[in-house]
Amino acid sequence: MALAIGSIASALGFSTLQEKVFNIEGFTFGGWMTFITYLTYSACGLAESAATRSFKRNAALRDYAGVSLLAMGGAYFTNWALNYLNYTTRIVFKSCRVIPVMAFRSLVVGQRYSALQYVAGLVLVAGITLFTAGDAAGGAPNFSGIGVGLIGLALVCDALTANLEERQFFRIRTPASHAEVMTYLSLFAAAESFVVLCVSGELGRAMVHSLKHRETVPYICAFSVLGYVTVCLILLLIKHFGATNAEVVKSMRKVCQVILSFVVFPKPMSWKYLMGGALVAAALYTLQRTGKKPAGAGGAAGGEGGRSGGHGKDLKEQREALLSRKDSDTLSPDQGGEGR
Repeated sequence: MALAIGSIASALGFSTLQEKVFNIEGFTFGGWMTFITYLTYSACGLAESAATRSFKRNAALRDYAGVSLLAMGGAYFTNWALNYLNYTTRIVFKSCRVIPVMAFRSLVVGQRYSALQYVAGLVLVAGITLFTAGDAAGGAPNFSGIGVGLIGLALVCDALTANLEERQFFRIRTPASHAEVMTYLSLFAAAESFVVLCVSGELGRAMVHSLKHRETVPYICAFSVLGYVTVCLILLLIKHFGATNAEVVKSMRKVCQVILSFVVFPKPMSWKYLMGGALVAAALYTLQRTGKKPAGAGGAAGGEGGRSGGHGKDLKEQREALLSRKDSDTLSPDQGGEGR
């Protein structure tokens, strides 16, 4: 119970502080937020490694460099989209990473889903469309189709990142630890986002804004630490109580995040938000009940467990931690949990 409450509380703190930053007058610097968040994550990863006295690197640096481009892209597009969409719409969109994954596996891999799962996928799309229509009807003052396109790109980046991270970092002879992935992936992503900041010309403007509004950087660092804590607590939940209970906690967390967003940062209410949210919740529940996870198949985990002996259980826990991170957008920066 303490782990569940702690996970939900830290996730609510994460989303509330992040939305507060976007409500600071004149803040439109998603790239700046991405850069600071990744720096904070890398510091948290180093601190965890120091606490556990585990500094050994198991995955290749070139893999971290490659995957971090997608991770950074997912975070950058997400934060950029918030210039055009409400924060609640962002939460709903980021909960639906299963859509590009299902499309990819159906078209490229040839994986088949049941009729119920395809129907749930269509309902999910309808729910997202209806929820977004609430923004278009006046819920988001600066609404633009650009925001929808950006958040769509972020979903694709997140889905690809999750699958590549699983293959490159967790399905290897000696799986990388969570702290290792957080540290190295974040360091590379921070460097890449800094390059984007410089090339785009955002760096100077963002620094001037942060000097004028001195609460900006502390808020970003604070919600980043809370995001890291959320991932660690979810990892402990999976380890001690199983992935199913962790999924329940994650679902409760998303509902609470949406409700708290409307309470703390009042927005024009519309029946489209209510109906769209209900359709999304029903579709996600159906997909979860049918046993299809957003990334990776259970059989693959089982096969890897058989090959790696004692690493099977740890590998499963690491994969679930990865999905938790991406869903919460606390490292995608998923953020990420989805985390990430």
